[in-house]
Amino acid sequence: MSPQPEEHEAFYKELTARNRGLVAPDLQSALRRARFVIAGCGSTGGAVLMPLVRTGAECLVLLDPGEYELSNLNRQDATLEDVGRNKARACADRLLAVNPFCSIDVHEEGVVASAVSDIVREGDFVIDAIDVTSQEGIDAKLALHAVATSKRLTVMTAYDIAATQFIEIFDYRKVRKPLGGRVRNPDAGAEAILRSLIPPLALPREIFSVLLERRRDPTLGFPQLAMTSTLLGALAVEIVLRLLAGKPVKRRIRVDLGDLVRPTLRRAAGQARTKLDLADLWVKMR
Repeated sequence: MSPQPEEHEAFYKELTARNRGLVAPDLQSALRRARFVIAGCGSTGGAVLMPLVRTGAECLVLLDPGEYELSNLNRQDATLEDVGRNKARACADRLLAVNPFCSIDVHEEGVVASAVSDIVREGDFVIDAIDVTSQEGIDAKLALHAVATSKRLTVMTAYDIAATQFIEIFDYRKVRKPLGGRVRNPDAGAEAILRSLIPPLALPREIFSVLLERRRDPTLGFPQLAMTSTLLGALAVEIVLRLLAGKPVKRRIRVDLGDLVRPTLRRAAGQARTKLDLADLWVKMR
């Protein structure tokens, strides 16, 4: 027997009971009605899902062609039982275990350029967590943003870099070129694409040596940490709530967890050293 509407209402009221006084009723309703398209359900995309659902989101579209690997478990919301499973499908199962009334559309093929326009709808909120370390990922990201541009949607992108979370929000009601027109050559390769998307000053010093190693051996992966990925979930909910409420949000947000806990003098010295090291890195990377 399928659940009745009154069961759903009673469940949702109790699920969001502790939001009262902090999330206004009309904003709670807006979050519940909003349709979220999450492209990439791994380190960054996966981090936003559970906080959104626990806050009251109920309509999601998940796209990811990848399967969990053991090395993902250092930062992604998965268990050993999920290894080998499609990430989008496994995420959907976890979310339904929290709110069985959620409407979740799963696309295990990920973002396919020829099909994404039929998946993304007018009014969707898009979270772009597509890995651009491969040409397939680059093509998928560009296709997603092209569709978002044509439908004038808002897209939140995120990159976890060492202990730094860097977020950029594209409001395609105002920005008329995918990714702001910064990707001029889609075939330039992952390193060039990342340099065009992430401002140099957004990079933490801890990642500089990794970038130099990858320059010598492009097959090396990027190290990623659980604390940085997890941070995105909290930030994403605040961003979403503000945007749904029609409040302004910074276009670029950078949070360095190391800076937040360092004493003031050490933080200032570290920032100065980062700028000097960044100039040296720029020369070595050319």
